[in-house]
Amino acid sequence: MPLILLTGYPCSGLTYRARQLATLFESLQSSLPATSKSRYKIHIVTSHDEAHPRTVYDNAKSEKQARAVVYARVKRLLGRDSIVIVDGMNYIKGWRYQIWCESKEARTTSCVVHVGTPIDQCISTNEARLKRKREMSETCTQQPEPASVDPDVKKMNEPEDEPAPKNTDIETDEEPYPPELLTNLIYRYEEPSTASRWDKPLFTVPRDDTTPPVEDIWFAITGQQITKDENQAGPSSGLFAPTDAEQDEANSTAGALSTATAAKKIFLQQPTSTRPKIVPHQATAAPPKTDPTALYVIEKTTSEIISTIRKYSLEHRSPSSSTYLANPQAPGITIPIPSTQTSIYIPPSTLASAPTDDLAGAGGVLTLPRLQRLRRQWVGMNRAFAGHGHGMGQGKLNGEEVGEAFVRFLNAEFEGMTEF
Repeated sequence: MPLILLTGYPCSGLTYRARQLATLFESLQSSLPATSKSRYKIHIVTSHDEAHPRTVYDNAKSEKQARAVVYARVKRLLGRDSIVIVDGMNYIKGWRYQIWCESKEARTTSCVVHVGTPIDQCISTNEARLKRKREMSETCTQQPEPASVDPDVKKMNEPEDEPAPKNTDIETDEEPYPPELLTNLIYRYEEPSTASRWDKPLFTVPRDDTTPPVEDIWFAITGQQITKDENQAGPSSGLFAPTDAEQDEANSTAGALSTATAAKKIFLQQPTSTRPKIVPHQATAAPPKTDPTALYVIEKTTSEIISTIRKYSLEHRSPSSSTYLANPQAPGITIPIPSTQTSIYIPPSTLASAPTDDLAGAGGVLTLPRLQRLRRQWVGMNRAFAGHGHGMGQGKLNGEEVGEAFVRFLNAEFEGMTEF
């Protein structure tokens, strides 16, 4: 379920770090004490493949399509027992915010790992890849076809068990960027900042560091604090094997401490309260399902109330306005509504301000155009709250509450009505 978002300059070693994190997490889970919780599955979501090469950044449309593919893969892989590592530059802060919102909606943790490689080193790595690509293409075009050789003779001439040369360059199988595109992407890069909530927690891994702070990252995404046994000796820390110098020193003193032995000394602490609990907010919480009949209920209920008021105004004439002007304490008009407990009430002050005695006549208090205008106004204000909650589910308006709410709205309008 946790999400790890890698970010950095192009050719900064992002794919190498993604694979390294996946390997270290697998080793970490193997060394942890057995618990009832199932093992996390590690998924790496790459930003480039045969269908979306590095040249997609030349065009805004193709880049948008490539990001949509990555977003769909991340959303599909986010699960309760999985760790998703998003491999790629992820250089747009708005894109990082979108991925962060997706993790919030899934109620999972997330962190950002910034691969801090200098720009000149990225350019040198890309030039080395371009040179290697040219050499490989020239070799393929100039190399003649080998003559057929007897398999037995070929086997006799082959050297026995020669070790393969070790290549110190990272991501040797990665494709290079065109020089102009590389420069453009470097200038377009938006570095992560701890001031942005979607970039926290932020872990910066310099290129010279052999291993990232995997124990801190593990605590950030799972809440499990990893510590060492106090009786553990040797310069090794965490899960990783010591360097050559440290290994020689350990051999000369107390003997070498293997990686497996060091792993057995690792144990877990209970999650602490320093790790915040993931709580969805209004921007990421999925709203509840909408009742398909909600708008129909609003229209039907309000129409019935308007029809009841209209029928009453046609059957009962109001007293003359002079009566209310002479006696302000005179009772107002009460219109009972069968579907609600609250009745429509027109106060004496409103009746006294009316230019005509007829409630339903032209200029009256209960003319049909006035009632229809008030009805449309109320329906427009409450359309979003009918049948479902707004945002986090607050302000829900049920079908049984529609009539009462509309009657209260009409009473408030009639009470404040002074001009006709």
